[in-house]
Amino acid sequence: MSPFRLSARTLPPRARAPVLGVPVGAAAASPAVPVPWRVVRRALGTIELEYRGSVAAHSVRFALAGEGMLGLSLPQTVQPGERLRVAVRGVSAERAAAAHDAMLVLRWFQHDGTELLWPIAVE
Repeated sequence: MSPFRLSARTLPPRARAPVLGVPVGAAAASPAVPVPWRVVRRALGTIELEYRGSVAAHSVRFALAGEGMLGLSLPQTVQPGERLRVAVRGVSAERAAAAHDAMLVLRWFQHDGTELLWPIAVE
C-alpha cells in the first residue's frame, strides 16, 4: 500500500477568469502549445490550478513522482474557468511533497484527443 495518495477536487469557476483560445490546428503546425493552466495557490503538499482553456479538458489527472514512488489521482473533466486543488495526503504525505526530487505532472486530453503533459515543481 502506498504511504501517500493524491486527492484532486474541482472548484467552481471564478467570474473574471480569462479564457485562452487555442486553434484546433495549432498543435500540428507548431510543436509548442500554450499551457491553458495557471498556478493560483501553493502550500506544502497542496497546489491549486485554474483552467483557462476555451473548451473542456478531459481525463485530467495528476501524477506525483519523487523518492522512488508514484501517486496518481482519478481522471476528471474540467470546464473553462474551473479550478483544481490537488493535495498530497497520507502517512508519508509531508515527506513525499517535500522530497527534493518531487515533481507533479498534470495530464489532460484536448477536445481533439491530443494528450498533453505539464510538469509542475513541488516546492
